[in-house]
Amino acid sequence: MARLRDSLAARVTATFVLVAALAAAGLGTWLYLSFVAEIERRDDIALLGKLRQIQLLLGRPGAPALLRTQPDLFRDTMSGQENSLVRFVGADGTVLADINAAGERYPVPPAAASPAPDRAAIASWTSRRGDPGRVVAGTARLGSGTGTGRGASTVTVIVARVYADRTAMFAEYRRRIAGAAAIAALVAALCGAWMLHRGLRPLRVLAEHAALVRPGTLDRRIAAAGAPSELQPLIGALNAMLARLQEGYARLSGFSADLAHEFRTPVANLLGQSQVMLAQPRSAAEYESLVASNIEELERLARMIESMLFLARAEQDEVAPASRPLQALDELSKVAGFFEGMAEERGLRLACAGGGEVLADPALLRRALANLLSNAVRHADAGSTIHLRAEADGGSTALSVENTGTPIGPEHLPYLFERFYRADAARNHAGGSTGLGLSIVRAIMALHGGSAAVHTDAARTRFTLHFPAVATPAPGSQRPDTARQ
Repeated sequence: MARLRDSLAARVTATFVLVAALAAAGLGTWLYLSFVAEIERRDDIALLGKLRQIQLLLGRPGAPALLRTQPDLFRDTMSGQENSLVRFVGADGTVLADINAAGERYPVPPAAASPAPDRAAIASWTSRRGDPGRVVAGTARLGSGTGTGRGASTVTVIVARVYADRTAMFAEYRRRIAGAAAIAALVAALCGAWMLHRGLRPLRVLAEHAALVRPGTLDRRIAAAGAPSELQPLIGALNAMLARLQEGYARLSGFSADLAHEFRTPVANLLGQSQVMLAQPRSAAEYESLVASNIEELERLARMIESMLFLARAEQDEVAPASRPLQALDELSKVAGFFEGMAEERGLRLACAGGGEVLADPALLRRALANLLSNAVRHADAGSTIHLRAEADGGSTALSVENTGTPIGPEHLPYLFERFYRADAARNHAGGSTGLGLSIVRAIMALHGGSAAVHTDAARTRFTLHFPAVATPAPGSQRPDTARQ
């Protein structure tokens, strides 16, 4: 029972049956009421016609004698005379004749002012058996006189009729309408169930395809050909979701393999050095050297773990940049001052130029610039100059770090910002690199709504950070945090 209650097909079928039953019942009721009204109208017209016929008979010569000797002749002029009642009342209120064998009691409506009353003059009543009846009264001239001679007088004619046959007919008609509504509901239920079963087939196909989704089947897509137009957006969304899942799973698999490889090297170094050192007695200086080497490897592991945590939080939108307007040249100068000593050791010069403003989190911006400048110092030719530039263009601002050195092969450019990706061995000789610096740069730019790009030629390599335009301040406002000192 609960399964049927939770079934969409069952609920839609029940609703369809209810609507069909209500529509059939409503149509049948309307037809029944129209039929009843038409029958009643015709019976009323017939009743008025019989009154008029009696009025004409009463005006013929010899009518007074017939009324005294054979009053049933006036009733016999009406069809269905067994259900007809006729009463003749004189001008002084005396009942001249009363044709009422069953002794029915019915109201006597007032006689119409004109000899030919309309339907409004007809009154309703109910017989002793509960059957409906109608009664109408009218005046007539008895005899052939003009009303001024002795042979003519005015009488009131009351004509009533009991419609027992009409009651039975209406009851039979109601039974047929109820039966037709029930049959229509049954047919609607069968047709609705069949149509829903066919109409929901595309959904069953989607469910079957979803049940087959596995890590190894993410490349399969749902065929949109032949599907109803209402399901096309859903199929497109599901296929896009499968594509994202496939891409994410591939990246996760590659990341897991890279992570295992990156962790394996420092752990193997730690184990190997420690095992060799413990294989035989060593001096205190040798133990100190081992501890220093282990600390170096552990620091590298700590940096790698911290970088991975940052990337994971950034991808889950758990890092909310505290962005504010910053002078781009100031930020470049601050980062260059931090790396000045490292650059001097390699005989490098740092040159900052340009201008503009960026809307960024100061800490995250400096971290991104530090990663780029660290790579530039590490790979620049000795004695060359590293250029840090800020360029404003159409409201947006681009920060770039450019160095002269061994170029990056074009086959590596699409993958430089991926995790743990390193180019050729010539750019991978530094032991302090974790392979996550450029991934962090891309994540930071994504948090700011910007992008990171790389360009290289035969002699130079340039990394560029593109920041979107800063909103224009209201007239007369001032930014004390970005004012030049």
